[in-house]
Amino acid sequence: MSEIVVARFPDVAKAEAARMALAKLGRTYQIEPEDIELVRRGTDGNVEIMPEVNIRLAHVIGGAIWGAVLGVVFLVPVIGAAVGSAAGFLTGRFTDVGLRDAYLRDVGHQIAPGEAAVALLARRVDPGALAETVRRFGGKVIRSSLSGRRADQIRTVTAADARGAEKASLRDQPELA
Repeated sequence: MSEIVVARFPDVAKAEAARMALAKLGRTYQIEPEDIELVRRGTDGNVEIMPEVNIRLAHVIGGAIWGAVLGVVFLVPVIGAAVGSAAGFLTGRFTDVGLRDAYLRDVGHQIAPGEAAVALLARRVDPGALAETVRRFGGKVIRSSLSGRRADQIRTVTAADARGAEKASLRDQPELA
């Protein structure tokens, strides 16, 4: 079963650094991330979701390549690439993998203007490494689907912050992934 952890950061730069550190934890197999999203709330109150991978662009590029290949077969590669790009754009527009955008917008509305949050969807999580990464960049866990001993480990590390950081509020969130 996948786990979801959301951490709030004071600004986008720290949240982006934390997202890169979480991705590095994935490369060292301390976590198995399925999706890592960054959500920021502008000073005007608008929420922006900044995915790790731009799915729409990937679909457009893939569609253009396949369209060009099929276009070569029919001797019209430019038209094939254009049709493939359009098809890729449409499929990418309606594709939502990983964490749902509606959930991420809800997270965005819960953080203060100017702040950012990182949402992690992972198959396996090392709570100690995760909590240490969040704390190192000045973040606080605001949501988690972890339970029992693993949630206590994150609480212990984040509460041990020398600046007296607040403990994480944890609750079950089955509708997230």
